[in-house]
Amino acid sequence: MAQSSRFRKPKLALYDSPGLSDSLRKSLNFIIISGAFGTVSGNITGGAAWTGFLRAIGANAAALGIFAAIPVAANSIQILISYIIERTGHRREWMLRIGIAGRLLWAVIGLIPFIIPMEAAMLRIVTAMVFVALCAGSNAVISVSFYSLIGDLVPIRMRGRYFGVRQMFCLVAGVLTGLGVSMLLDRMHGYAGYMVALLIAGIFGGADIALFVFCDWPTMHLPEGKRDSLGRMLLTVALNKRFRKITLIMLYWGFAVNICAPFYNVYMLEVIGMTYTQITLINQVLPNVITVFIISWWGRRMDTHGNKPVMQFTGLFTMIYPLLWMFTGPNVFWILIITNIASGLLSTAFDLGAQNMYLNAAPDVNRSMYISVYFAATQLLGNATSNALGGILVQNVLPQLESLNWHIGGLMMTRYHFIYLISGILRIIMILCLLPMMQEDECKTVRALVTDSSTEIRTACARKTQMLVMTVKRRRARRALRDDDQQP
Repeated sequence: MAQSSRFRKPKLALYDSPGLSDSLRKSLNFIIISGAFGTVSGNITGGAAWTGFLRAIGANAAALGIFAAIPVAANSIQILISYIIERTGHRREWMLRIGIAGRLLWAVIGLIPFIIPMEAAMLRIVTAMVFVALCAGSNAVISVSFYSLIGDLVPIRMRGRYFGVRQMFCLVAGVLTGLGVSMLLDRMHGYAGYMVALLIAGIFGGADIALFVFCDWPTMHLPEGKRDSLGRMLLTVALNKRFRKITLIMLYWGFAVNICAPFYNVYMLEVIGMTYTQITLINQVLPNVITVFIISWWGRRMDTHGNKPVMQFTGLFTMIYPLLWMFTGPNVFWILIITNIASGLLSTAFDLGAQNMYLNAAPDVNRSMYISVYFAATQLLGNATSNALGGILVQNVLPQLESLNWHIGGLMMTRYHFIYLISGILRIIMILCLLPMMQEDECKTVRALVTDSSTEIRTACARKTQMLVMTVKRRRARRALRDDDQQP
């Protein structure tokens, strides 16, 4: 028995909370592992490798915007999926069957250049769009089922710590994936490298969903008596003032962030001239490594001070992130190092806080409908619309402004600088004007967060310094004793 408890203790240290059964802890651990597998797949299908693949098959800026918009536009079907799940209670079957099949389709996408000849460039692009739409539809099913499950499994009192730990494992997987895939693409040029990368994405994506077979799925909280109609469910969600406000504010945030999101990798590849390895090291590995060491700390702050003050504090950087990109270029891409260090420290905490906000606001009954409405609104009206609009602006409108040769502070404004400027202005409005309107019960102020965190950091530093001084003194004392013993 003593040996068993000794092996269990390291697991408890990750997200220990009283009252967790062994069955629940096992399920939570499997979800952490699945998140790492899913990160491998997501980093490939949403990173520089995917951008390079699309460019290789002939996608222009407008097409890139459409490709970026398809996955988020597909989230509109989440409402219908949620209605079916709430009526039947079969979220496990939907997630496992459709989720695994959809993730494996990425391997098929990697074969498109070998099946459709180069002369049929438009057919290649359209075929890729169709398969991406199928993958996105599968992800819509996964999202509804996953967040419905996670809302039932993870107690509110430990969500900050647990999701912080899960995010830490995901980030480690992301760092390793980024390094491996970038080295693969730098050494295996052409379509073969992209095919291998997308094959890896399909396998790990399928494994991500397959691990949920080993989880214990609690019975869904279904309403007693007659089940609500789709219209009644939607009306209930719409009348929830707190949830409605969070959804609308995050819809705006998604629009502000994603209007320029498809063009970070394009800018690094085509304007700065960075290699895939350089992009991975600076844009993925660097911030992820930093986040690995800080995200659990932010999770504890969310559990003790609330999600809103953490979002307000970290949002002060996220709002100026695209503005800093305006000052980068072939000879000054060192600015990216500074921005990505700050991103690793702060940006992931903002996203984690937003996730906790809408999960906490969704009640147990019809939770999947609340989540599907949130994602349909934020992804379709926020992310997808801004992706498509950003592509149109960069392809058709902003080149006209670029031709005017405007300079701001000695900086020559290109189409990419203009799209970063637009995103920065929209983000500032969000953080300073809209975010304070969010409601969260029993959360503390930003001032209290800063004060308590500063005190904790100073105390920890003082304790470490004291321990270091004591260690040095002990070593000197032992050295003095050895010297005395050696004297005749």
